[in-house]
Amino acid sequence: MADGDLSEPVRRLLHNHLPTMDHVALLLAFRSDPHTRDVPALVAAARLQRNVGAGVLADLTASQLLRRSGANYVYAPDAETSGVIDELAELYNSKPVTLVRAIYDRPASAARSFADAFRIRKTEG
Repeated sequence: MADGDLSEPVRRLLHNHLPTMDHVALLLAFRSDPHTRDVPALVAAARLQRNVGAGVLADLTASQLLRRSGANYVYAPDAETSGVIDELAELYNSKPVTLVRAIYDRPASAARSFADAFRIRKTEG
């Protein structure tokens, strides 16, 4: 993937808040119809399994890209992030392979740190 294919704001959004294409798909489903939506409607729009959708919704809410309103969710990024999501949507439509590579080719530092927590270490003495 060429470095020029992604802007730095899109790269940061992906790195910090959108770890999978499921996250991207659900966020863009909200962007296309930002009205308050219930979980089954959202999951169906993004073509996700319900259990996957619930986790993605929780992640997007924690990232303040969505806001919870009772049992429903509302598209709620700030103005700056909304512009970055618009750029992400353009990338999704024009260069989907670039987007997929950007998500799945990034360094696995978080996964490595998690695995290191379970590594058996020799004790001295």
